[in-house]
Parts: sequence; C-alpha cells; structure tokens
Amino acid sequence: MISSIYNMGWRRCLPLLLLTLAPLLLFAQRKDKLDRANREFTTGDYPGAIRTLQTIKGLEGDAEASLLLSVSRFHSNDLLGAESGLLALAEREKNNYPLIWFYLGRIYHTQHRFVRAATEYKRYLRTLGGDGPERRTVVNLLRNVDNGIRAGFVTDQMVAENMGPRVNSEHDEFGPVPSPVGSGALYFSLLRPEIATGRVQSDIVVSRNAASGWGTPKSLNDFINTSAQENLTDISPDGQRLYYYRGNTGTDGRYLMDTFRTNDNYMVTLDAGVPISAGSGDATPFYGAADAVYFASNRVGGYGGLDLYRMQRLPNGRFGPPQNLGPNVNGPYDEICPFVANDGRTIYFSTNDPAHSVGGFDVVRTFRVAGVEGQYTLPENAGMPLNSAGDDTHFRLAADTFTGFLASDRKDGLGKRDVYVVYFIDAREEMR
Repeated sequence: MISSIYNMGWRRCLPLLLLTLAPLLLFAQRKDKLDRANREFTTGDYPGAIRTLQTIKGLEGDAEASLLLSVSRFHSNDLLGAESGLLALAEREKNNYPLIWFYLGRIYHTQHRFVRAATEYKRYLRTLGGDGPERRTVVNLLRNVDNGIRAGFVTDQMVAENMGPRVNSEHDEFGPVPSPVGSGALYFSLLRPEIATGRVQSDIVVSRNAASGWGTPKSLNDFINTSAQENLTDISPDGQRLYYYRGNTGTDGRYLMDTFRTNDNYMVTLDAGVPISAGSGDATPFYGAADAVYFASNRVGGYGGLDLYRMQRLPNGRFGPPQNLGPNVNGPYDEICPFVANDGRTIYFSTNDPAHSVGGFDVVRTFRVAGVEGQYTLPENAGMPLNSAGDDTHFRLAADTFTGFLASDRKDGLGKRDVYVVYFIDAREEMR
C-alpha cells in the first residue's frame, strides 16, 4: 500500500517536476551553445559561430548572444546584418553594452563613413577609464578616421577592384607579384585546402590573364610547393629568378631562390644569397632594386616594431651592412613590404602608423633624397581607393606602368585577404 501511494504521488508530481526542470534544461542548452559559439569565435570560425548562435531559442531577447552574433557577422563581412543587429541591441540595452558603440564605429569606418565612425568611437571612448591599451587603440582609430575626414587621400586618378572569385576565395590570398616581363601572369601565395598539400600553410600559385580575364590560380611548381610553408617574396627584373621563403613556421625557415623556368620539369634551388634571416626578425624582402635589397626587420636598434632597412649591393657581389632608413620612414609602429619603383628612388611600403593611415596598414611612399646619402622624405599616403580602412599590403606596380596589385582584407572581399588590382588613369612616372 505504501509503495502504491508513493508511486501514485511520483506520477502526480512528475508533470510539475518537468515544468520545474524545463527552464534549467533550456538554460543549460543555451549555455552550451553560447560556450561553443565563443570557442568558434575565438578560433576565427565566424561562420560556425553564426550557425551555432542562430540555433539558440529566443536569441533576440538574449543580449549576450545577440552581441556575439552581430560581431561575428562583422568579421564575416556581413556589414548590413551586423549594423542592424547592433542598432536593435542598442535600442533595447541602452548603455549596458558599450562594445556596441565600438563595433558600430568599426562598421562605419570600414564603409569610409568617417564622421559617423568618429561619433561611435568617441561614445565608446567615454566609457573607458585610465590610459590602458584599449583606450590607446581607440585613440589611434580616431586618428585614422580624422585622416579620412580631412579627405586628403581621396583621388579619382585610380580605380581599385577585387580580382573576383576566379582568383580569390574565402581563404587567404596575399603577396601578389606581377610578371616583370609582361602582363600575362600574376604570382602570389595562398592558403587553400584544395591546392595546399598536407599541413602546408601556404603555396605559391600563378593566375594567367586571357581574353576571358584572370584565370583560376594553379600551383606554380610541385617541386617548389611542399608540405612546408612557401611564401613568394619576389621575381627578378629579368624574370629568371624566383625568390621565396620556405619554413615550418614564419620564423623557422630560409629565404631561397630558384631558376624561373616555367617550361622545365625542375627548378634549381639555391640560397637567396642575401644575409638576412627570418629567425633574426627579417621579413618581406624586396630583391628587385639594382643597387640594394630592402627588407623589414625588428632587429635591435630600430625605432620600434618592424622597421625598413636597406642593404647595398657591392661591386664584388657581396652586401654592405644593413642601414635603417631612418626616423622619417620608420617609427614606433610597423613598416613592411617595401617595393622600389624603376626610377630607383620611389619606395612604396605599408605602415600601420595612424599618422599616415586611414585604418590598419596603408600603402605609403617615400623618396630617396637626391645627392644626400641615407635621407628619405616623409611618407605620403598613396591614396584611396588603393587604400582602405582594412590592412592594405604587398603593393607592387606592374611593368605596364598603369597597373598595380596588392593584398587587402577590406570588407568587400570574399574572405580573409584578397588580391586587388589597381588601375591608374595616367602612367606612373616612377615606372618609366
């Protein structure tokens, strides 16, 4: 009898117990999904984070999940979706989530709506105390948008275009080097699973220009592309030597040179012959100048971050000591990716110094002062739309004097970094 009463009581209480447990189960499921989305976000899997968050019931009423969804959309280049979500969240939450203002600023900055971006950045800045790194980051972003507001960089003398889905993908394309002996080929590095072999981080590929446009990139040579990381750095002016980096990581490797014979089934691999080393902090070398090799480095004695150096070619085939390009060119930020035009004195490079940039890395140029050894002019921004609010790097002018190429992660792209082509209205005098 006691057992029957106990069982009857349990059955009667079961619906009530389930009603009590249901919110706890939903809370646990929500927490699991939010934790998973945060892990995906942290690893850069923004599409995965979006998919996970969209399965959370009552997402619209969950401020934390809604904020993460909007930020993930921003990083996935869905600017309209990110803006809509952030504005709706701001309306509901008022000032409970100051990060809303920061990401609204990032969206408007990316769209080159500089005045609106400044408003949102300042609103976020007012919520920060002290003088920590976060505050300094926002102050530098305000300096970037101030450059854009002053509109000193905008020009109608060029057009910049994404090279499209034949060349670019949702993965990472970077380091374009146009053929120095014609306009029929573009060489660059990429990370793409269907081309990369094994665990390689990047391979060197070529896209060829035809009547239908630039073609799908193909592996340059199976003897060059291995299970290690290969990054293209340069091609000699005569088109006979290919310079590249090979290593297990970005610092554990060597700068190499191969004979550049596209019709052969082999390539002769040699040391690049220049006393620079990735392990010593040397990066993005440019070998194409007649009188010197230029490179970036964080070696001791610089002005902070990565600086640009010049190593003179000597008559005996050796090189002089590396010379820092000095305080007009280098500063406390990073200077990378030097390119020297045909005139030998116009030097393009990328810097994230907010004194010169509208956002991230911008392409700037300096000039060697004629008749004064080791002197360079203050950098000037190369202009928009060549530059953007994203990171714009690896700029090269082509031999035709009207065309340039660069890598950029601007938000109208297909994925991470994409390759862009720049068409100039007038021929670049420095390339004649």
